[in-house]
Amino acid sequence: MATIYDVAKLAGVSVGTVSNVINNKPTVSPVLRKRVEQAMEQIGFVPNTTARTLAKGNQTAIGVLYPFNANHVAGTSYLDFVSHLITYSRLFHHQVVLYPSTQPASALDDVKQIVNSGQVGSFILFEVEMHDRRVEYLLKKRIPFVMVGRTEDTRGLSYVDADVAQIIRDGLNHLKSVGCDRIAHLGRKSNIGVDCRIKAELIESCKRLGLQLDPDMCCQANWEPHERRSVTQFFVQRAKEFDAIVISEAAVRFQFVQEVLRAGLRIPDDFMVLGYMDTPLDAMAYPSITAFDVQSARIVEHAVTALLEKGQSQPKQVLIPGQLIVRDSTRKRSSDED
Repeated sequence: MATIYDVAKLAGVSVGTVSNVINNKPTVSPVLRKRVEQAMEQIGFVPNTTARTLAKGNQTAIGVLYPFNANHVAGTSYLDFVSHLITYSRLFHHQVVLYPSTQPASALDDVKQIVNSGQVGSFILFEVEMHDRRVEYLLKKRIPFVMVGRTEDTRGLSYVDADVAQIIRDGLNHLKSVGCDRIAHLGRKSNIGVDCRIKAELIESCKRLGLQLDPDMCCQANWEPHERRSVTQFFVQRAKEFDAIVISEAAVRFQFVQEVLRAGLRIPDDFMVLGYMDTPLDAMAYPSITAFDVQSARIVEHAVTALLEKGQSQPKQVLIPGQLIVRDSTRKRSSDED
């Protein structure tokens, strides 16, 4: 599905200009308007008029419930999402109010306070747990919301999520194609849906592809400062026991790679590194890290549209495929080359 960002890129204008054309603002010159409209037609972009109409209601603020672990530098993973949310919501004259939370234990109380304040009329939830008390509370209060991510039981719920199963399958197929047979995993210690699904799909796909996933080579950590050194040392000391490691969090793999290099090992020669959700850190790392573009712009556009259409249609449940970006960390080893 074409996005507003695709239109802006093709037309050679800003996203704001495309927004003004869509909303028929008189400030756009005829020349620019024609260029944008031609770009929209060329790539098949159709503005969602239903969502724009619904957005004219009384509630024009969307609350973004965004818990994160500061040790994972979560902003590196979700900055794109927040940026796209703000830009896309403005198309429908909605403001985005960000509610960050660093204490998982207080997440439900935080939501209750926000709801009671009446500041926003609908929500987009990030970092959704398999059994998420925020979801239960919002359902009970009959407050519109959409999940970016998903619970274990999604009956009657609207969500937009990356296709975790497809991403892990494609990632493992890539590792197998470059000669990796033994897989390790460094993930988050959490009950968040994406982490649980990554772990489950690694087990299933490794079994299906005939790859080895030794439970002893799978580590879930909070990446607290005191854990970083011990976790890195664990994998450094056992580097000959695996061919590639899948690391879920961007900031974690960036730090991990640098620590491994300081320990005297070489990537990809000693072992390869594969990431989940790509961020600018992966391109900046040395060596650069192979990871997946989860298409955050598409996820956001589907989520905002689903939220603004809430109550007008059946729950929307959308999985967005990830696109593999191959970099140096999984470059085929010279000894394996034909």
